[in-house]
Amino acid sequence: MAARTAGGTLTAVAARFGVSVSFVTKLRRRQHVRGTLAPLPHRGGPAPLLSTAAQQLPVACLRQQPDATLASVKSLVQKLIG
Repeated sequence: MAARTAGGTLTAVAARFGVSVSFVTKLRRRQHVRGTLAPLPHRGGPAPLLSTAAQQLPVACLRQQPDATLASVKSLVQKLIG
């Protein structure tokens, strides 16, 4: 935002960095509201369906039987985790 405070217009700043004017506006708003230009941290998304240990089961299955089908791997994993 130093480019903006140095007297550049929003259009000039956007052109200088190859971004849209709306992106520069959003950055200015972020700076004003939060006091930083840093993005929010990643919020994670949905929880994994399998535990960390269970996630390794399909890999182990395919190492033992490389030609296994998706259905057979899925069936084996379901049997092992209950």
